[in-house]
Amino acid sequence: MRLNRLAFPLAALTCLVLAAPAAAAFDWQTQVISFEFQPPAHKINVGDTVTWNFADAGHSSASLGGQPDSWKSAATGTNPVGTSFTHQFNTPGKYQYVCLQHRDFMKGTIEVGTDTVINSVSKFKTKRTGHRVTVSFLLNEPATITYKLTGPSPRTVKKGRLAAGTHSFRLKRLKKGTYHGKLTVVDDFDKKMTPRNFFVIR
Repeated sequence: MRLNRLAFPLAALTCLVLAAPAAAAFDWQTQVISFEFQPPAHKINVGDTVTWNFADAGHSSASLGGQPDSWKSAATGTNPVGTSFTHQFNTPGKYQYVCLQHRDFMKGTIEVGTDTVINSVSKFKTKRTGHRVTVSFLLNEPATITYKLTGPSPRTVKKGRLAAGTHSFRLKRLKKGTYHGKLTVVDDFDKKMTPRNFFVIR
């Protein structure tokens, strides 16, 4: 009999625990005033939101290109005084943004989550075939890629932001001589790696 009396309260408590909502996202406030974003930087958790409150006229908030997420507070023009704009951040990374009307000096950053990948790139290789070279590498996380080749036939290859995985590109019509290459890898947290290689075209 005593067991039956305890069964109902325990079952009810279990239902309440299972039905409890996950921890709510936090909303970080940014004031747009006096030609500044105040504060100019936030460090937040994945799933949090940032709200820009426009206390002055003639401003906006917009992400720079080549980042894992994007936003623009006003479809055209600026945000009216007294209005606000909220964006939720669900992808880790360090985001840079500007006021489109004053982008040279009104800037801000938002760091979302933490960088858990130690080495952004691995398996950086060069395969030579005649006067052509295939450059390959493995990205362990999304990153922006630039390859600079110095030598008799200098080249710069800009690949932009690439997803994690294996990537390659080919350099053709290289003149005879010694070449040095530098692969610049910048991840979504702005961490930079610059592995280097060299090869000879005979």
